[in-house]
Amino acid sequence: ERVAKLRRLRDALLAKREELHKALHDDFRKNPGEADLTEIFPVISEINHTIKHLSDWMRPVSVPAPLALFGTRSELRLEPRGLVLILSPWNYPINLLINPLVAAMAAGNCCMLKPSSKVPHTSAFVKRLMAELFEENEVAVFEGSAAVSDALLELPFDHIFFTGSPRIGKTVMAAAAKNLATVTLELGGKSPIIIDETA
Repeated sequence: ERVAKLRRLRDALLAKREELHKALHDDFRKNPGEADLTEIFPVISEINHTIKHLSDWMRPVSVPAPLALFGTRSELRLEPRGLVLILSPWNYPINLLINPLVAAMAAGNCCMLKPSSKVPHTSAFVKRLMAELFEENEVAVFEGSAAVSDALLELPFDHIFFTGSPRIGKTVMAAAAKNLATVTLELGGKSPIIIDETA
């Protein structure tokens, strides 16, 4: 069932590649070649890798039983976290939104996605795509400003993926702590560069 969802997502992204190229170009003039290289192909690669390994990842792993339970068998079984929130930035609006979705979906979770408001065309594309592919109780997309993100963070999620600044990462972590939600944070920083007359 999970593999079928991932295949559906992969096939739709490839089928709608030109539409996605246009959305990325309309938002911040991203060249189609760069869109393929930094957005679409990394996601397709992630989906293919996940499909290939998912059955192995889901298989129970035998572990030693404690002495108090002598004569029994113990194993580690991976279970879905539950409801996952994915907050993505503007600079790689497909890659940093869909790759976490692939992981969360492969693990059996339901997801709520909040793309950056700075990429409205790409955000609208994602909303249409997800509505075509999944029931809203499986994958829901919320568009809008930071106020929408703030409202979502008030909800009791089981896990939150966030890519962005350390300042907002602290807000996300504080919100997650209220519900003992686990978090995956990819926090960026400044990358200063000096270009002199020899460049």
